[in-house]
Amino acid sequence: LFEKGYRNHLHRRNGEINLETRKLSVRERFFEEKEANPVRRYGPPVVDQEVFERNASRRYPEPGLNEATLWALAMTKSNRLESYGIAYALSCLNQKAREPNDPLTYIELEEYYHARVLKNALDVVGLEMHLLPPPPTTRFLLKSMVRLPKAVTNTMILCTEIAGVGAFSMLRDKAHELFDDQPEPLKRLDEWFQQILVDEACHVNYARSQLGPIRLQVAQATLPVVVRGFMGDMPEYKLLFGNKLMDRILAADVAGAVADYDDKFLPRL
Repeated sequence: LFEKGYRNHLHRRNGEINLETRKLSVRERFFEEKEANPVRRYGPPVVDQEVFERNASRRYPEPGLNEATLWALAMTKSNRLESYGIAYALSCLNQKAREPNDPLTYIELEEYYHARVLKNALDVVGLEMHLLPPPPTTRFLLKSMVRLPKAVTNTMILCTEIAGVGAFSMLRDKAHELFDDQPEPLKRLDEWFQQILVDEACHVNYARSQLGPIRLQVAQATLPVVVRGFMGDMPEYKLLFGNKLMDRILAADVAGAVADYDDKFLPRL
């Protein structure tokens, strides 16, 4: 029952799949319309491009950066993780072994679009992002999630999807604090965050549907460890949110993160 409803949601939200071009027909039209009509903040930049670029390549940011710059760095480093992970997963994908309407095919292409979402969100605040590879530890973890047996990786995937909902919902909320002086650019940021959060909430529920009671308990127990493993390479989150991010992730309030979005899909499992 869950998978049938989720398949319908995925097709309605995304349209037809083209694995060769890595495009989803409905999603592509949405992106093309938004990108053809960009909305950007006006006036003095809230983040200096040179400072942003210099710190994007650093393991740990320079001291004294303001919150807007830390927010932008958290966004670009999240993009780094998303982009590398999904590009590696897609490179390992046997297209012939995957049915076109398999939920995993949709999920992987949704993740592929997330890199574009984050790039466009930074464009709203006047920043050009240059994608860099994540640090070695993160690359190892991402590759392990693709290569290890599904019995192991499915629990890790659930943990990372829950972390994604928590992290992106906090970045969205922080954007409201930092950029509420200009309503139209903030509205566009909300539209980009909605694209990610609705997807991530669905991914959490799909991952949960693939696990039995024992592995769900394992995922709950290992969630803090997995989160620290990935977040250790993105210290900007700690500087922005302190312990509040881990608290939100551990609360796993997926429904609350997307409560205001009409296109959410949160069935009972």
